[in-house]
Amino acid sequence: MQINRAFLKWGAALAAVMVSGAALAAGSTGGSGTSLSLVVPSYFYPGKTSADWNSLAASASKVTTTAILNPNSGPGTSADANYAAAVAKLHAAGGKVIGYVSTSYAKRSLSAVVADINMYVSLYNVDGFFIDEMTSDSQTSNVQFYQSVYNYIKGLKSTYSVTGNPGTTIPEIYASLPTADQFVVFEGNAKNYAKFQPMAWQAAYPKSRFVHIVYNASAAQMPGVLAYARTHGAGGVYVTSLTLPNPYKGLPAYWNDEVSNAVAQ
Repeated sequence: MQINRAFLKWGAALAAVMVSGAALAAGSTGGSGTSLSLVVPSYFYPGKTSADWNSLAASASKVTTTAILNPNSGPGTSADANYAAAVAKLHAAGGKVIGYVSTSYAKRSLSAVVADINMYVSLYNVDGFFIDEMTSDSQTSNVQFYQSVYNYIKGLKSTYSVTGNPGTTIPEIYASLPTADQFVVFEGNAKNYAKFQPMAWQAAYPKSRFVHIVYNASAAQMPGVLAYARTHGAGGVYVTSLTLPNPYKGLPAYWNDEVSNAVAQ
């Protein structure tokens, strides 16, 4: 699982998010009252009980839910019946599944990235792809790399969705070309999330194009994190109490409450 990413330097940490969400609400840029979709790094195995995958399926009946499928830091080399069954169950509930693809910040060869994409298509019924470790600079070669990945995916099937994960804010060119349909513009802990501000250019684009992923958030902090996401440009979100080195090994204990809070308030 590619989770030991080179997280960007964030500056001095703020105080922990207050239960009321007041700390996260500071500097609000808009109102609430809209549902957030849930974009879940589902890097956990659907074993005999499949409890977490079953919970994802249950959430899909209440709020738009997309699971990021990651059998082996990518698709693996053969289909796993348990994953296939979990994907089918989530689809039956109205959810979507996108396949995890590592790019190593454009250092991985385009052919290797394409091979992973093709493998997902052959092994699982995916709805699109999660392009991880995306660069966040304006270097032409990097932007062209991700545009090539995007164009290849859309060439396979125009309805495939592409979610890019730079984990931080990006220059507008990534969105305007585009290099993805949706971008994770924050991935980090709750304390650092309290100082996140979206780039000004994002206001010209639908919120549905931006996702915030926040880990190490307590049950008391979670509602404030979701409120902050609503007022800071996010259309999609995932919040978990788990933290490094693997915040995505399962759903948080407060998952049902998170689903309820994601629905329009």
